[in-house]
Amino acid sequence: MTSAVAGPAAETSASNGHGNAHSTAGFKSLMLGSIGVVYGDIGTSPLYALREAVTAAGGGPGGVTTQAVLGVLSLILWALIVW
Repeated sequence: MTSAVAGPAAETSASNGHGNAHSTAGFKSLMLGSIGVVYGDIGTSPLYALREAVTAAGGGPGGVTTQAVLGVLSLILWALIVW
């Protein structure tokens, strides 16, 4: 059984920190994507919270009533007014 010893890889202009091997287009697209994730979560989280609150107030998945929806909306409205 023989084993080959691998030497260190040759340095390229990108790996040694000298040179412009990377463009800023990739960074800008990643930055835009991360902003979209953050603001997308902020925008949709209240909708998920509303759905879960109405489901819990209705007593289960099939028990959503008009009173449960109005009660949760009233609770949210008063929480915003008092806050």
